[in-house]
Amino acid sequence: MSMSNLIANFTGGGTKTIAVMGATGNQGGAVVKAFHNLDNSNFKIRAITRNPESEKAKAIESMVDEVVKADGDDVDSLVAAFEGCHGVFVVCNFWEDMDVNHEMKTMRTIKDALKIAKVKHVVLSTLPDTRNFVNEAENKDTWKVIDKELGMYVPHLDGKGEVDLEYVAEVPTTRMYTAFFMENFISFGMGPSRQADTDPYAITFPMGDAKLAMVTVEDIGKCACAIFQDQSLIGKPVGVHSEALTCKEIAEVFTKVCGQPVQYNAVPTDVYANFGFPGADDLANMFRFFDENQSAFIESLTPPQSVLSKMGGTANLEDFLTANKSAFDLQPMVEKKAAPKKGAPAAKAAVAPHGDACCIIQ
Repeated sequence: MSMSNLIANFTGGGTKTIAVMGATGNQGGAVVKAFHNLDNSNFKIRAITRNPESEKAKAIESMVDEVVKADGDDVDSLVAAFEGCHGVFVVCNFWEDMDVNHEMKTMRTIKDALKIAKVKHVVLSTLPDTRNFVNEAENKDTWKVIDKELGMYVPHLDGKGEVDLEYVAEVPTTRMYTAFFMENFISFGMGPSRQADTDPYAITFPMGDAKLAMVTVEDIGKCACAIFQDQSLIGKPVGVHSEALTCKEIAEVFTKVCGQPVQYNAVPTDVYANFGFPGADDLANMFRFFDENQSAFIESLTPPQSVLSKMGGTANLEDFLTANKSAFDLQPMVEKKAAPKKGAPAAKAAVAPHGDACCIIQ
Protein backbone atom coordinates (compact mmCIF):
# COMPACT_ATOMS: atom_id res chain seq x y z
CA MET A 1 0.00 0.00 0.00
CA SER A 2 1.34 3.44 -0.89
CA MET A 3 1.93 6.06 1.77
CA SER A 4 -0.81 8.24 0.28
CA ASN A 5 -3.28 5.39 0.70
CA LEU A 6 -2.08 4.82 4.25
CA ILE A 7 -2.73 8.45 5.07
CA ALA A 8 -6.08 8.34 3.29
CA ASN A 9 -7.13 5.51 5.60
CA PHE A 10 -6.55 7.72 8.63
CA THR A 11 -9.75 7.78 10.70
CA GLY A 12 -11.44 11.06 11.42
CA GLY A 13 -13.29 11.95 14.64
CA GLY A 14 -14.19 9.82 17.62
CA THR A 15 -12.09 8.39 20.40
CA LYS A 16 -8.77 6.95 19.29
CA THR A 17 -6.84 4.33 21.24
CA ILE A 18 -3.10 4.85 21.47
CA ALA A 19 -0.95 1.94 22.64
CA VAL A 20 2.25 2.96 24.40
CA MET A 21 5.10 0.47 24.38
CA GLY A 22 7.56 0.70 27.26
CA ALA A 23 4.86 2.46 29.28
CA THR A 24 6.65 1.70 32.55
CA GLY A 25 9.99 2.98 31.21
CA ASN A 26 11.38 6.48 30.72
CA GLN A 27 10.14 7.42 27.25
CA GLY A 28 6.92 5.42 27.30
CA GLY A 29 6.13 6.70 30.77
CA ALA A 30 6.62 10.27 29.55
CA VAL A 31 4.20 9.65 26.67
CA VAL A 32 1.62 8.31 29.13
CA LYS A 33 1.99 11.43 31.29
CA ALA A 34 1.74 13.76 28.29
CA PHE A 35 -1.58 12.24 27.20
CA HIS A 36 -2.81 12.21 30.79
CA ASN A 37 -2.17 15.97 30.99
CA LEU A 38 -4.14 16.75 27.81
CA ASP A 39 -7.30 18.79 28.31
CA ASN A 40 -10.50 17.34 26.82
CA SER A 41 -8.62 14.49 25.17
CA ASN A 42 -10.34 12.19 22.69
CA PHE A 43 -7.62 9.58 23.18
CA LYS A 44 -7.73 6.38 25.20
CA ILE A 45 -4.33 5.13 26.37
CA ARG A 46 -3.41 1.46 26.44
CA ALA A 47 -0.18 0.85 28.35
CA ILE A 48 1.87 -2.06 27.01
CA THR A 49 4.20 -3.83 29.42
CA ARG A 50 5.76 -7.25 29.86
CA ASN A 51 4.61 -7.39 33.46
CA PRO A 52 1.26 -5.75 34.29
CA GLU A 53 1.65 -6.86 37.92
CA SER A 54 4.88 -4.92 38.48
CA GLU A 55 4.99 -1.95 40.85
CA LYS A 56 5.74 0.37 37.92
CA ALA A 57 2.70 -0.89 36.02
CA LYS A 58 0.49 -0.42 39.09
CA ALA A 59 1.86 3.11 39.48
CA ILE A 60 0.52 4.23 36.08
CA GLU A 61 -2.88 2.54 36.24
CA SER A 62 -4.60 5.77 37.24
CA MET A 63 -3.18 7.58 34.19
CA VAL A 64 -4.24 5.05 31.52
CA ASP A 65 -7.42 3.34 30.41
CA GLU A 66 -5.96 -0.15 30.44
CA VAL A 67 -2.73 -2.04 31.00
CA VAL A 68 -2.04 -4.90 28.58
CA LYS A 69 0.64 -7.56 28.63
CA ALA A 70 2.83 -8.00 25.54
CA ASP A 71 6.45 -8.72 24.67
CA GLY A 72 8.38 -7.02 21.89
CA ASP A 73 9.79 -10.37 20.83
CA ASP A 74 6.39 -12.12 20.66
CA VAL A 75 4.44 -11.11 17.56
CA ASP A 76 1.20 -12.80 18.62
CA SER A 77 1.09 -10.96 21.95
CA LEU A 78 1.78 -7.69 20.13
CA VAL A 79 -0.97 -8.20 17.56
CA ALA A 80 -3.44 -8.84 20.38
CA ALA A 81 -2.20 -5.77 22.26
CA PHE A 82 -2.52 -3.55 19.17
CA GLU A 83 -6.01 -4.74 18.27
CA GLY A 84 -8.33 -1.78 17.70
CA CYS A 85 -5.57 0.77 18.18
CA HIS A 86 -5.42 3.88 16.06
CA GLY A 87 -1.82 4.60 17.02
CA VAL A 88 1.18 3.00 18.70
CA PHE A 89 4.23 4.58 20.29
CA VAL A 90 7.26 2.35 19.71
CA VAL A 91 10.56 2.46 21.58
CA CYS A 92 13.29 -0.15 21.97
CA ASN A 93 16.10 -0.22 24.52
CA PHE A 94 19.52 -1.13 23.14
CA TRP A 95 21.08 -0.76 26.59
CA GLU A 96 19.02 -3.56 28.08
CA ASP A 97 21.44 -6.16 26.69
CA MET A 98 23.61 -4.04 24.33
CA ASP A 99 22.89 -6.46 21.47
CA VAL A 100 22.17 -4.50 18.30
CA ASN A 101 21.06 -7.62 16.41
CA HIS A 102 18.48 -8.28 19.12
CA GLU A 103 17.27 -4.70 19.06
CA MET A 104 16.87 -4.74 15.29
CA LYS A 105 15.03 -8.08 15.44
CA THR A 106 12.68 -6.70 18.11
CA MET A 107 11.97 -3.61 16.01
CA ARG A 108 11.12 -5.81 13.03
CA THR A 109 8.89 -8.07 15.12
CA ILE A 110 6.97 -5.01 16.33
CA LYS A 111 6.74 -3.74 12.74
CA ASP A 112 5.24 -7.04 11.57
CA ALA A 113 2.64 -6.87 14.36
CA LEU A 114 1.76 -3.28 13.44
CA LYS A 115 1.11 -4.36 9.85
CA ILE A 116 -1.09 -7.27 10.89
CA ALA A 117 -3.05 -5.09 13.31
CA LYS A 118 -3.44 -2.40 10.62
CA VAL A 119 -2.37 0.41 12.94
CA LYS A 120 -2.98 3.79 11.34
CA HIS A 121 -0.27 5.93 12.93
CA VAL A 122 3.03 4.81 14.44
CA VAL A 123 5.37 7.17 16.28
CA LEU A 124 8.79 5.53 16.39
CA SER A 125 11.42 6.86 18.79
CA THR A 126 14.61 6.54 16.82
CA LEU A 127 18.12 7.83 16.15
CA PRO A 128 20.14 8.53 12.99
CA ASP A 129 22.29 5.92 11.26
CA THR A 130 25.78 7.42 11.54
CA ARG A 131 27.05 5.31 8.62
CA ASN A 132 25.30 7.71 6.24
CA PHE A 133 27.55 10.50 7.55
CA VAL A 134 30.80 8.67 8.32
CA ASN A 135 31.01 6.67 5.10
CA GLU A 136 30.90 9.91 3.11
CA ALA A 137 33.38 11.75 5.34
CA GLU A 138 36.92 12.50 4.21
CA ASN A 139 38.21 11.18 7.55
CA LYS A 140 36.28 7.90 7.33
CA ASP A 141 39.44 5.87 7.82
CA THR A 142 40.02 7.47 11.23
CA TRP A 143 36.72 6.17 12.62
CA LYS A 144 36.72 2.98 14.69
CA VAL A 145 34.20 0.39 13.50
CA ILE A 146 32.49 -0.96 16.63
CA ASP A 147 30.45 -3.75 15.00
CA LYS A 148 32.58 -5.10 12.17
CA GLU A 149 29.95 -7.55 10.93
CA LEU A 150 27.42 -4.79 10.34
CA GLY A 151 29.94 -2.01 9.70
CA MET A 152 28.48 0.08 12.52
CA TYR A 153 30.27 2.97 14.17
CA VAL A 154 27.60 3.64 16.82
CA PRO A 155 25.49 0.48 17.17
CA HIS A 156 22.91 2.00 19.52
CA LEU A 157 22.20 4.65 16.87
CA ASP A 158 22.86 2.75 13.66
CA GLY A 159 20.58 -0.22 14.36
CA LYS A 160 17.57 2.02 14.94
CA GLY A 161 18.46 4.17 11.95
CA GLU A 162 18.62 1.15 9.64
CA VAL A 163 15.28 -0.33 10.66
CA ASP A 164 13.36 2.95 10.88
CA LEU A 165 13.53 3.20 7.07
CA GLU A 166 11.69 -0.12 6.88
CA TYR A 167 8.98 1.30 9.12
CA VAL A 168 8.47 4.28 6.81
CA ALA A 169 8.22 1.97 3.79
CA GLU A 170 5.80 -0.52 5.36
CA VAL A 171 3.65 1.18 8.02
CA PRO A 172 2.29 4.74 8.46
CA THR A 173 5.12 6.06 10.61
CA THR A 174 6.43 9.33 11.98
CA ARG A 175 10.07 8.93 12.95
CA MET A 176 10.76 10.94 16.09
CA TYR A 177 14.49 11.65 16.41
CA THR A 178 15.71 12.32 19.93
CA ALA A 179 18.87 13.81 21.44
CA PHE A 180 21.16 13.27 24.43
CA PHE A 181 18.95 12.80 27.51
CA MET A 182 19.45 15.34 30.28
CA GLU A 183 18.55 12.44 32.58
CA ASN A 184 21.92 10.89 31.64
CA PHE A 185 23.50 13.37 34.03
CA ILE A 186 21.63 11.52 36.79
CA SER A 187 21.15 7.90 35.75
CA PHE A 188 24.15 7.33 33.47
CA GLY A 189 26.80 8.80 35.74
CA MET A 190 27.58 11.69 33.39
CA GLY A 191 27.03 14.43 35.94
CA PRO A 192 29.76 16.25 37.87
CA SER A 193 32.29 14.06 39.67
CA ARG A 194 35.75 14.36 41.20
CA GLN A 195 38.56 12.09 42.32
CA ALA A 196 39.13 13.70 45.72
CA ASP A 197 37.51 16.36 47.89
CA THR A 198 40.49 18.62 47.20
CA ASP A 199 39.63 18.59 43.47
CA PRO A 200 36.98 20.65 41.69
CA TYR A 201 34.00 18.84 40.16
CA ALA A 202 34.06 18.25 36.42
CA ILE A 203 31.99 16.84 33.58
CA THR A 204 33.96 14.86 31.01
CA PHE A 205 33.09 14.62 27.32
CA PRO A 206 34.96 14.27 24.02
CA MET A 207 33.04 17.17 22.47
CA GLY A 208 35.62 19.97 22.21
CA ASP A 209 33.79 23.27 21.75
CA ALA A 210 30.83 21.77 19.90
CA LYS A 211 27.27 22.16 21.15
CA LEU A 212 25.54 19.13 22.64
CA ALA A 213 21.84 18.88 21.80
CA MET A 214 19.96 17.68 24.89
CA VAL A 215 16.38 16.68 25.58
CA THR A 216 14.36 15.89 28.68
CA VAL A 217 12.31 12.70 28.72
CA GLU A 218 9.28 14.90 29.48
CA ASP A 219 9.79 16.79 26.21
CA ILE A 220 10.01 13.48 24.33
CA GLY A 221 6.63 12.50 25.76
CA LYS A 222 5.07 15.84 24.86
CA CYS A 223 6.50 15.66 21.33
CA ALA A 224 5.10 12.16 20.71
CA CYS A 225 1.72 13.28 22.04
CA ALA A 226 1.74 16.28 19.68
CA ILE A 227 2.67 14.11 16.69
CA PHE A 228 -0.26 11.76 17.28
CA GLN A 229 -2.53 14.82 16.98
CA ASP A 230 -1.30 15.64 13.45
CA GLN A 231 -1.87 13.11 10.67
CA SER A 232 0.08 15.26 8.20
CA LEU A 233 3.29 14.15 9.96
CA ILE A 234 2.87 10.54 8.83
CA GLY A 235 5.83 9.61 6.65
CA LYS A 236 7.91 12.55 7.88
CA PRO A 237 10.79 12.81 10.36
CA VAL A 238 10.32 15.00 13.42
CA GLY A 239 13.21 15.87 15.69
CA VAL A 240 13.07 17.02 19.29
CA HIS A 241 15.60 18.63 21.59
CA SER A 242 15.19 20.91 24.56
CA GLU A 243 18.42 22.94 24.42
CA ALA A 244 21.86 22.86 22.81
CA LEU A 245 24.88 24.08 24.79
CA THR A 246 28.63 23.64 24.68
CA CYS A 247 29.98 21.43 27.45
CA LYS A 248 31.65 24.51 28.98
CA GLU A 249 28.23 26.17 29.10
CA ILE A 250 26.76 23.01 30.64
CA ALA A 251 29.42 23.12 33.37
CA GLU A 252 28.57 26.76 34.01
CA VAL A 253 24.88 25.90 34.47
CA PHE A 254 25.82 23.16 36.96
CA THR A 255 27.94 25.72 38.83
CA LYS A 256 25.06 28.20 38.96
CA VAL A 257 22.43 25.70 40.10
CA CYS A 258 24.50 23.56 42.46
CA GLY A 259 26.53 26.35 44.02
CA GLN A 260 29.89 24.61 43.59
CA PRO A 261 32.49 25.10 40.83
CA VAL A 262 32.11 22.61 37.96
CA GLN A 263 34.65 22.48 35.16
CA TYR A 264 34.52 20.96 31.70
CA ASN A 265 37.15 18.28 31.14
CA ALA A 266 37.55 17.88 27.37
CA VAL A 267 39.18 14.60 26.33
CA PRO A 268 39.99 13.03 22.94
CA THR A 269 37.58 10.45 21.51
CA ASP A 270 40.04 7.58 21.91
CA VAL A 271 40.62 8.45 25.58
CA TYR A 272 36.88 8.43 26.28
CA ALA A 273 36.53 5.13 24.40
CA ASN A 274 39.06 3.53 26.75
CA PHE A 275 37.40 4.61 30.01
CA GLY A 276 36.43 0.98 30.49
CA PHE A 277 32.71 1.12 31.25
CA PRO A 278 30.34 -0.96 29.05
CA GLY A 279 29.59 0.89 25.82
CA ALA A 280 32.34 3.49 26.23
CA ASP A 281 33.58 3.04 22.65
CA ASP A 282 30.02 3.27 21.29
CA LEU A 283 29.38 6.50 23.21
CA ALA A 284 32.75 7.95 22.24
CA ASN A 285 31.86 7.60 18.57
CA MET A 286 28.38 8.98 19.26
CA PHE A 287 29.85 12.16 20.76
CA ARG A 288 32.27 12.43 17.84
CA PHE A 289 29.30 12.22 15.46
CA PHE A 290 27.52 14.95 17.43
CA ASP A 291 30.68 17.07 17.21
CA GLU A 292 31.59 16.65 13.55
CA ASN A 293 27.98 16.77 12.33
CA GLN A 294 26.93 19.48 14.77
CA SER A 295 25.02 21.96 12.61
CA ALA A 296 23.03 19.47 10.54
CA PHE A 297 22.29 17.28 13.56
CA ILE A 298 20.95 20.09 15.73
CA GLU A 299 18.90 21.45 12.82
CA SER A 300 17.36 18.00 12.29
CA LEU A 301 16.30 17.94 15.96
CA THR A 302 14.31 21.18 15.79
CA PRO A 303 10.57 20.38 15.92
CA PRO A 304 8.22 22.10 13.48
CA GLN A 305 6.37 25.06 14.96
CA SER A 306 3.06 23.19 14.90
CA VAL A 307 4.53 20.52 17.17
CA LEU A 308 6.25 23.05 19.46
CA SER A 309 2.96 24.88 19.92
CA LYS A 310 1.16 21.71 20.99
CA MET A 311 4.07 20.87 23.31
CA GLY A 312 3.83 24.25 25.00
CA GLY A 313 7.54 24.83 24.41
CA THR A 314 10.54 22.89 25.68
CA ALA A 315 12.62 22.75 28.84
CA ASN A 316 16.10 24.15 29.38
CA LEU A 317 19.02 22.72 31.32
CA GLU A 318 18.84 25.22 34.16
CA ASP A 319 15.20 24.39 34.89
CA PHE A 320 15.91 20.65 34.66
CA LEU A 321 18.85 20.83 37.07
CA THR A 322 16.92 23.04 39.45
CA ALA A 323 14.03 20.55 39.51
CA ASN A 324 16.46 17.68 40.10
CA LYS A 325 18.98 19.46 42.31
CA SER A 326 18.70 16.80 45.02
CA ALA A 327 20.31 14.29 42.63
CA PHE A 328 23.52 16.33 42.64
CA ASP A 329 25.00 16.46 46.13
CA LEU A 330 28.00 18.65 45.39
CA GLN A 331 30.14 19.36 48.43
CA PRO A 332 32.61 22.23 48.82
CA MET A 333 36.16 21.62 47.70
CA VAL A 334 38.62 21.18 50.56
CA GLU A 335 41.78 23.30 50.42
CA LYS A 336 44.93 21.27 49.94
CA LYS A 337 47.22 21.45 52.93
CA ALA A 338 50.78 22.42 52.15
CA ALA A 339 53.41 20.00 53.42
CA PRO A 340 54.96 21.48 56.61
CA LYS A 341 58.55 22.66 56.40
CA LYS A 342 61.07 20.50 58.06
CA GLY A 343 61.22 21.34 61.76
CA ALA A 344 58.13 23.57 61.61
CA PRO A 345 54.88 22.70 63.44
CA ALA A 346 51.96 21.42 61.37
CA ALA A 347 49.52 24.13 60.30
CA LYS A 348 46.14 24.22 61.99
CA ALA A 349 42.90 24.28 60.04
CA ALA A 350 41.43 27.75 59.69
CA VAL A 351 38.29 28.24 61.73
CA ALA A 352 35.34 30.25 60.54
CA PRO A 353 33.71 32.77 62.88
CA HIS A 354 30.86 30.36 63.63
CA GLY A 355 33.34 27.68 64.76
CA ASP A 356 33.25 25.26 61.80
CA ALA A 357 36.33 24.27 59.82
CA CYS A 358 36.61 26.71 56.94
CA CYS A 359 36.48 25.32 53.39
CA ILE A 360 38.02 27.56 50.77
CA ILE A 361 36.21 27.59 47.42
CA GLN A 362 38.18 28.91 44.47
